[in-house]
Amino acid sequence: MAANKRTKYAEELFKPAAIAAAVDETAMQGYRRYRIVQEFPFDLSDTEAAKALEKWLDSEQFEYVWRPTRLEQDAYRPSILAEYPELEISW
Repeated sequence: MAANKRTKYAEELFKPAAIAAAVDETAMQGYRRYRIVQEFPFDLSDTEAAKALEKWLDSEQFEYVWRPTRLEQDAYRPSILAEYPELEISW
């Protein structure tokens, strides 16, 4: 079940048309980077959707990197540590 959720989430998050629109909007605001911020702390970097997006980014000559992201901690659960990568696109 977790694998299905992860796959569907990646397919939603990494749609090239949606990413292109977000990058365009970000560039119009004068920024040179766009980070795809995930709602759920999954490592999606090895999913088919991520690989397809990377292929599209390469074809459009964008630069990108998977940056480590830490799950925010709270005072009640300081021992829980989760780290997962999020995709950052630059141009």
